[in-house]
Amino acid sequence: MNSAIIELRRKWELGQKIDEGGFGRIHETTNEDGSPAVIKLIPKVPKAARELLFEPISGLPNIVPVIDSGEWEGYYVLVMPRAEKSLRQYLNEFGSKLPLGEAIQILLDVAEALASLQQDVVHRDLKPENILLYQNHWCLADFGIARYAEATTAPDTHKRAFSYPYAAPEQWKVERATSATDVYAFGIIAFELLQGQRPFSGPAPWDYKDQHLNRPSPPLAGCPPSIAALVTECLYKPSRARPVEPHYLVSEHRTPFRSRTTGFLDPRVLDTCCRRRRYFRLGGGKGAGMILYVKSSFMLQM
Repeated sequence: MNSAIIELRRKWELGQKIDEGGFGRIHETTNEDGSPAVIKLIPKVPKAARELLFEPISGLPNIVPVIDSGEWEGYYVLVMPRAEKSLRQYLNEFGSKLPLGEAIQILLDVAEALASLQQDVVHRDLKPENILLYQNHWCLADFGIARYAEATTAPDTHKRAFSYPYAAPEQWKVERATSATDVYAFGIIAFELLQGQRPFSGPAPWDYKDQHLNRPSPPLAGCPPSIAALVTECLYKPSRARPVEPHYLVSEHRTPFRSRTTGFLDPRVLDTCCRRRRYFRLGGGKGAGMILYVKSSFMLQM
C-alpha cells in the first residue's frame, strides 16, 4: 500500500504511515514534482456525508490549509502541508511549564485562528495534538474530523468524537457544539500551558465527565490575575457564560507587545491592557467568541 498512487486534483504517492487514530490515519506523501506533504485517510462510513469533513476555512489565518482533497477507494482524503511539530510534541520536548510570555504567544496564535472562523464553524476537538507549528505560527488542523465522528457514532458513543481532557460540559451531555465549545477547550489548553498541567486529570472517562460537569477548575498560580481570570472565564460550565464579545487584534499590530529581551509577548503589558478593559475579547463571527485580542486602535496608541 505504501507505493500506491492517489489521484485527486494532483497525483500523490502514499508513503510511510506517521500516525493512526480512531478516525483515520496519516501518511507521508509527495506529489509529481516531489513536493512533500501529509495525507490523511478517513474511512467512509454509511450515512456520514462527505461535506462534514470539508469546512469553509480556506485562506484563514493560522489554519493549516488543505491543499488537495477527494476520495480514494474506501476513504475520504485530505492533503495538507507538512508541519514542523505539534504543540503536544513541543510540550513533551520542553518537559516543564512554558515561560509565561511564550505561552501567551502560542495562545494568541490559536486565538487568532478561532477569531477568524464563521460562527457556525466549530472545531469540536481542540487539543495540543491538533495545533501544529507551521510557517512559524501555531495553527489549527483537523477541522471537520470531530463533526464527522459525531455523525458516524450513536448518541451514547459520541465520546469517540472528542478528547476527554479537553471536552466541554455540553459535549459530555451530548448537546450541540458551538463556538463556546472551542472556547472551553482553549481554556483547558491555556491552563495547561500556563501551569504545566491540565485542570482536570481524570484518569478514567467517568472521572473526566464528573470533573468537567461538576468540579471547578483549580486557581491559576504564577501569572497576572487578569490573565488567570480570563482563563477561568473560558472554563465556566454554562456555555453561555463563556467569553463571546468579538473584538480583534490584527496580527501585524502584535509587535508593541513583545519583550525586547525575550522576543515573546510581554505579559505585563497584556495585564495592563486587560485591567484597562481595552483588550481580550475574541470571537468568531457575529456573537461567537473567545479571547486574547486587543483592539488595533489601542495598539496604535502604544
